[in-house]
Amino acid sequence: MLSAIRRRLTFANVAMTLALLFAMSGGAYAAKHYLITSTSQISPKVFSALRGKAGPAGATGAAGATGAQGAAGATGATGLQGPAGKEGVEGKQGVKGENGTTGFTSTLPSGKTETGAWSYISSFEGGDSEVPISFTIPLEAAPEHVFFVTKEEYNEVSGAKPPEACHGNGESPTAKAGNLCVYEGNNSGTFFEIIKPETGSPGAGRTGAAILFIGESGGNPATTNGIGSWAVTAK
Repeated sequence: MLSAIRRRLTFANVAMTLALLFAMSGGAYAAKHYLITSTSQISPKVFSALRGKAGPAGATGAAGATGAQGAAGATGATGLQGPAGKEGVEGKQGVKGENGTTGFTSTLPSGKTETGAWSYISSFEGGDSEVPISFTIPLEAAPEHVFFVTKEEYNEVSGAKPPEACHGNGESPTAKAGNLCVYEGNNSGTFFEIIKPETGSPGAGRTGAAILFIGESGGNPATTNGIGSWAVTAK
């Protein structure tokens, strides 16, 4: 048998046998080892097929604990001053106001009141006393009515009442428009009438009036005196 094998063992047979053994051993080696060493060696289509799909999102985790507050930072440096802004547009000129009145007036304005005081003293028996009343500001027209208001009237003693146009008193004289009200303070003489300084007739003028008191006669000379106030209101 061995002689039969030796007769058939040639160089060609030996070479073919060795090649077959190497081929078989190489395939076995390749079956147990990776020959691809980089993803660039794989076709993009194959690589895409091999990639798995993304899994579903996981549940939200619990919130973490709040950290401790950090220390306050140092104050920053003062910034540079900004540039000056543009000048604003000049506003429109306002409407011209009316001319004001001066402090001087030639006559007492309508509805305005001026006041004053009067007094006298006389020691002549039976003599009359004329007490002047001078308006500081003349009236446009003389008062329409004049009144002498006794202290009994403005104090309403024994039911006496002052005239409707004169509701003041000796300390606070008043008068309605177009009226002159003369108020008695203290008086020992006898009131007679109020007269116009221009004519001596009853009434008052544009610049004032006079109060006439009648002295008592029959005996030794007696001293009479009086004091009071007045108010006039322009109509």
